[in-house]
Amino acid sequence: MISCEQLMSVNRQQLEAMQKAGETLDPKSLDSCDTFSDAVRKVESAIIHTYQLIASIAVKESDPARAADDWRCMNEFCDEALDKLGEWKGVYPLCGTPELYDLTLDYKLAAQERFMENMQDGEWLKKNPNPPTGLFQPTN
Repeated sequence: MISCEQLMSVNRQQLEAMQKAGETLDPKSLDSCDTFSDAVRKVESAIIHTYQLIASIAVKESDPARAADDWRCMNEFCDEALDKLGEWKGVYPLCGTPELYDLTLDYKLAAQERFMENMQDGEWLKKNPNPPTGLFQPTN
């Protein structure tokens, strides 16, 4: 199974590519906006795809604490993306950065909600180590 660290390693490459593009391009040039938009779209794809992967991994976890850790990882990726996008949304406002910033906030809030739900489920299981049969859906 793929780990959080592996996912983040790949995703950070997309963030670094967007950062490099932002630093080397001229924000006043239309060609630069097109190039920067490509980097923004790659970050958007990474966020969406990572969320889908984390959701798939977390739902199969039998331990809510491990599922919460997966969602924590997604939260951290969103935080990193928001930091970078925050730098660039004012410099490249017409190149998709403000929209991706808002979308990333939505994904972060969703991941944060799932993190909290899994943490609560983990606490409940600590207090109730033998839940009634049929209470939870099988994870296989």
